[in-house]
Amino acid sequence: MLVDNRVVLREKSKYILERLDHLKDCNNIKLVDAKNGQKTLQIEKNNKKQYIHSTYNPEKEIALLVEKFRENLKEKEPLIFIGFGLGYHIEAFVKTFSPAWFSIVEFNSSILKEAFTIINLKKNRAYSNLKNLHLIEEEENVLPAILQDVNDVNKPPQIVVLPSYERIFKEEVGQYFSKFNQYLKEKKNHFTTTISFQKRWTFNSLKNFPYLLKTPNLLTDFDRSVFENKPAILVAAGPSLNEEFDNLKKIKKDRSAYIFSVGSAINALIEHDIYPDAAFTYDPTQKNQFVFQKIKEKGITDIPMVFGSSVGFETLENYPGKMAHFITSQDYISAYTIKHNVFNDIDIAVDSPSIAIITLQLLNQLNFNPIILVGQNFSYQHNKRFASGIEYNCVKNELNEKEIEKAFEIESVDGDKVLTNDGFVRMKTSMELILSGMKDKTVYNTTKNGAKIKHTFYKELETIITELTKNTVVNSWLSNQKPNYNLDFIREKWQKLVNELKQIEEKIKDINKFVEKIEETVNSRKLNKLHRLFTTLDEKVNELLQTLFYKVFLSSMTRFEYELVSKEISSVRNSSDLINKAKVIVKQYRRLINEWVVSYQLVREEIHKVYHHILEISGNREGEIY
Repeated sequence: MLVDNRVVLREKSKYILERLDHLKDCNNIKLVDAKNGQKTLQIEKNNKKQYIHSTYNPEKEIALLVEKFRENLKEKEPLIFIGFGLGYHIEAFVKTFSPAWFSIVEFNSSILKEAFTIINLKKNRAYSNLKNLHLIEEEENVLPAILQDVNDVNKPPQIVVLPSYERIFKEEVGQYFSKFNQYLKEKKNHFTTTISFQKRWTFNSLKNFPYLLKTPNLLTDFDRSVFENKPAILVAAGPSLNEEFDNLKKIKKDRSAYIFSVGSAINALIEHDIYPDAAFTYDPTQKNQFVFQKIKEKGITDIPMVFGSSVGFETLENYPGKMAHFITSQDYISAYTIKHNVFNDIDIAVDSPSIAIITLQLLNQLNFNPIILVGQNFSYQHNKRFASGIEYNCVKNELNEKEIEKAFEIESVDGDKVLTNDGFVRMKTSMELILSGMKDKTVYNTTKNGAKIKHTFYKELETIITELTKNTVVNSWLSNQKPNYNLDFIREKWQKLVNELKQIEEKIKDINKFVEKIEETVNSRKLNKLHRLFTTLDEKVNELLQTLFYKVFLSSMTRFEYELVSKEISSVRNSSDLINKAKVIVKQYRRLINEWVVSYQLVREEIHKVYHHILEISGNREGEIY
């Protein structure tokens, strides 16, 4: 290997350097001469000799590849090259399109070893914008490589595959594209969810805060011996629930297992005169209130509600039964302003695609065992999405034609096939991740005609009933428990938030003034002042970021915009083009400032109301509230 390449690899990837240093000579790969005098690589695979580049004219072959991409690639667009080979295509694409940066993916260490005997990464200017060099010899290394390349950018790079790799490394290329597309899909879903709910999560948490101060925390304020090693049935709203009502009635009558409903399942159970031991809910949307409309209309007081702290605030209003809560990972307010009198740390529920997954986390933390899934289809049945007794004006139980067209097959609990969709698969994958960490628990999936769920045992509920012990459930498990939060700590934190309210408004205005100064400086072409303005702006922004108000409210309510802005500004931070850098900073900060102002105005008045409530219940009516 050329010495210069060792220097570059020591900086870019020590792992590759160590791998190549310990690599034994490979007789299956060697450098050979092409007809035009250039080098190519011969690789022997499955007793067949194949070539990475043309054996006649690699230069002409690469020129044709560049032309193929000319219409689809834009200048300065980042690239990921699949296949290093001898780098001919990389040099040609860099020369033609001048990508802002590029990364290289190689699947064979021996190819790299041969290439580095004739390619000088340090002296060849084509590699000056190399971001990452990946050697992927195991499937488990694919996703980390993808994350390194695309996790810090807003727009995914284009991918260029060396044609010979599609043939020689067909399986490896397929794995890479599969994981790349899956990651982009998950990232899109994450962004969509964040955009939709980032302000709603925080506003709900703010509106719900008084409920946390008057209801017990499920994970801290109960005697866990009531739950430990007791069977719990997690009842979801899937269509297979229709086949289990009689079994659930018997379990309820025998008190042989705790029955917990999640989401809309509560309405199917009520319709069949089954009152669960609790109904769990966490959906942040306004529509979530309709899930509990039947309970409110009928004035049912015998079903406790266990709610996530960021649940749609309308859900909690006028609920007739007892309530307990748990804190969710989307609730930044509780994370910074609540302290328990007994526990140093309060367990939370990590946000998940469905309330069933959230509830599974909670049942695991409470040490229920076994946990029995009922109605957890993750699939359709007879073109139905819910069990009977669940009807909403906003969501029809019957699938429409478009939904049927998009449905696809997945393995069922009995090895057959059932129809599902992307959303169900995402939920199932998320649940399986939680289940993979529950090695000490037995989880049964009793859902007939449901999707197969890893880390569960399929067993029909009729059989499980015979194994349960009567009178296991403690009636009225939620009775006189009280929250045990430290009110002095809470009052102190909220006093600080109220005190910072006016300061925050001034800090945002101050940041905006410096953004305007940067714009004025660019327009007047006084570029020598820009460096000082950039530095001062950074200082002003950091002052804002360090406030409790920002950490509690603005960071959570503008996380999507902040991530986008951070990536855009990072991309020009070291740029020598001061005018373009300034324009990017002005544009991005204006977007962020606008979101800060909207978020500030949304929570300002409600903060005063909550603080006033805290003063009242803590017996301290002193202090300036407004």
